[in-house]
Amino acid sequence: MQKEISPHFIRRTFLAGLLILLPLFITYVLIAFLFNIFTGIGAPLVMGLFRLVGAHDLTYPIVPLVNLLLSLAVIFLLGLVGTNILGRRILANFEGLLLRLPLVRTVYSSAKQVVETFQGPGRSFQRVVLIEYPRKGVWALGLVATERHDSLRLFPSEKVVTVFIPTTPNPTSGYLVIVSPEDVKEIDFTVEEAFKFIVSGGIIGRDLAPVSN
Repeated sequence: MQKEISPHFIRRTFLAGLLILLPLFITYVLIAFLFNIFTGIGAPLVMGLFRLVGAHDLTYPIVPLVNLLLSLAVIFLLGLVGTNILGRRILANFEGLLLRLPLVRTVYSSAKQVVETFQGPGRSFQRVVLIEYPRKGVWALGLVATERHDSLRLFPSEKVVTVFIPTTPNPTSGYLVIVSPEDVKEIDFTVEEAFKFIVSGGIIGRDLAPVSN
């Protein structure tokens, strides 16, 4: 007998599809943005070149292909620029110009901070924990950002832990709390698994378990 499809299964599968589609959508938006730029700038030049050589019939299939290749080339070249010393200096100078513009400075700096927070092993969160928040008896999923010396003597221990508690379904916003290391329970979740768990509203993810020694 075929198993009946439950609303829980449909909801969980739909959210899993969204998580797969999201990075593809962002990539598409980026390439489409560059494609539209080159359509307005490069397309007339390419069409004019084909008219000179008498190949009018090739303009329709060739122009979109050229725009797409130029878009991919720009992304690749930006990657090359950003991975060498000279390129990083150029980008840093350009960034300095952006940060001098009042409105652009606010938007750009905020977006950059979000990107830098969630990229790279050296800048990522250290581990995933459970913390009683916003009150005793209610547990929230948190990400340990840093562990610092308790110079203010807020707790009996010599250290404090800064924990970021993301919101659902948008994990880029949330709350930052400073607690004692004894107030957090480390669980066997990677940071990536924690984000999937948060974005899906707790639907996607394995059972919570303590970290095995």
